[in-house]
Amino acid sequence: TYNPLSSYNKGYKNLKEFSQNGEDFCKQVTSILQQRANLEINYSKGLQKLAVKLSKALQTTKKNCLVSAWAWVSEGMKSAADLHQKLGKAIELEAIKPTHQVLSVHEKKKKSLDNEVEKAANLVIGNWNQQLKAKKKLMVSTKKHEALSQLVESSKQTVTKKEKQKLLSKLKKSTEKVAKEDENYYQKNLAGCATRLKWENTLENCYQSILELEKERIKLLYNNLNQYTQHISVFGQTLTTCHTQIHCAISKIDVEKDTQALMEETAVSSTENKSEFLLTDYFVSIEWKEIPLMGNLIHRLSDAFGKTLRAIVKEISYAESQKITAALMDETNLKLDLLQANSYKLSSVLAELEQRPQPSHSCSNSIFKWKEKQQTHSYVKISRPFLMKRLENVVSRTSSGGQRIPSSSSTGNPLPTIIWGWFCW
Repeated sequence: TYNPLSSYNKGYKNLKEFSQNGEDFCKQVTSILQQRANLEINYSKGLQKLAVKLSKALQTTKKNCLVSAWAWVSEGMKSAADLHQKLGKAIELEAIKPTHQVLSVHEKKKKSLDNEVEKAANLVIGNWNQQLKAKKKLMVSTKKHEALSQLVESSKQTVTKKEKQKLLSKLKKSTEKVAKEDENYYQKNLAGCATRLKWENTLENCYQSILELEKERIKLLYNNLNQYTQHISVFGQTLTTCHTQIHCAISKIDVEKDTQALMEETAVSSTENKSEFLLTDYFVSIEWKEIPLMGNLIHRLSDAFGKTLRAIVKEISYAESQKITAALMDETNLKLDLLQANSYKLSSVLAELEQRPQPSHSCSNSIFKWKEKQQTHSYVKISRPFLMKRLENVVSRTSSGGQRIPSSSSTGNPLPTIIWGWFCW
């Protein structure tokens, strides 16, 4: 079964994989620090016992310069034992305990974020499948309706008035059924855009949340490493060389730079971020283009195009920030791209039916088909970089007066007024 979400969430999956690797590393470091703390505390206890034994031995010995020197040795052992114990306790309290708490919070947060993404993704997949079912149902009803229409037309002169009335009654019910199923299919297709946008926004919000968690984890490791070096520096000259090397490495740490590098490593290029939307397909024959229902569909979608433009003008006038305006522009641009793709698809089918040359359009290379059982489905791929990039592009395009996909008036073959796609049987 085709998965419409496989390409767009690649960046989110990359970040999750990086986050999991970072979490595993953090756990390993914490385990090593715990072993180090245990060693320091145990060593402190052993050194303290030796210091006490030496002190007792000195108490039974006659005082002289040699004994006084050994007394300083005993005091040195006690001081060293105290230093090791403080280091072990500091590692436990300042590094191990906070790290366990942060990792526990992160685990719960990431689980909650994954549930949000999965829930939104299920809505997209569910709507996708509903569209396919509604389309199949509409196709079957349309075929039956056309057959009934032909029967009524061909039997006008051969049936009785009563039989003719029955046929007309069936035709009326069939027309109502096709119209109802068509409206259901149309509404599900519109809902597909909303559910897809909701999933993308959820994905991007979760991406930012995980990025913040990673930034917090990097800061935690930085703080732990910094505190660790501060504690071991008190051990004296023997640790100076090691401390200098570690301190040199710490001085090169830049949290903001590491975070930026993480974003660049896990990001997916804008050319790979392409959202996929189903284009509506209808059963149509050469004779069917004369049915009034087609005119109703054309009028409906032309009206939808006009409403979309009017709505964005109204919403932008009430927008309180450039970011909100850019988001509204992005949403409208997406809708217009879908309408133009459907318009081009319809114009191609009409040109084939009327035996005219095929029209040309910039979206032609973005429309694809695949077969599933006995059905052929059409979908369009539209570039959709992450939200931050999209807003930058929309603001840039708005300020520079950039153009969108060429309109029908710019091509040699005029397109109908934004009409939904059709499937030629």
